[in-house]
Amino acid sequence: MSPILLLTADDSPTFTATVVIAGIGIVVGMLLLLILIFNLFGKFVPVLERVTNAVNAKIAAWWAGVKAKHAAKKADKKDESVQGSVLEPVLNTPPIPERSAPAPVVEQGISDEVVAAIAAAVAATEGSGAVVRSIKKKNVGGRNPWSAAATADNTRPF
Repeated sequence: MSPILLLTADDSPTFTATVVIAGIGIVVGMLLLLILIFNLFGKFVPVLERVTNAVNAKIAAWWAGVKAKHAAKKADKKDESVQGSVLEPVLNTPPIPERSAPAPVVEQGISDEVVAAIAAAVAATEGSGAVVRSIKKKNVGGRNPWSAAATADNTRPF
């Protein structure tokens, strides 16, 4: 016979009260422990953020100094190579104006504001060298071939 089957529940009010009080005590104790832990985190995290921000600022300042020194050395080298060279008159000439891109081919019914917004979005994302060649409306009335195939496959009879 199994020893587990020999155990019986104790129905006494003393045992029941002990279990209830112990359960409530454990729950309240864990709640107080969690409150203490979260309060400590609330005091610790802002200090850690201040220290991290200070360290990041020092690293950024140091890195900016390194970049500035590198740029200064590079500019000094460039000035030394340009002075007295045959290219000096060429380097001092004004820049040649860039050719403007041709106007995009726009489908009938698209306003100039929409064209300007699309061109600005393309220039912002792709850079100033990007060219918009044409703007067309998408045909939303037709169904994507993959979507049509899925619909046909899912609705066919068994």
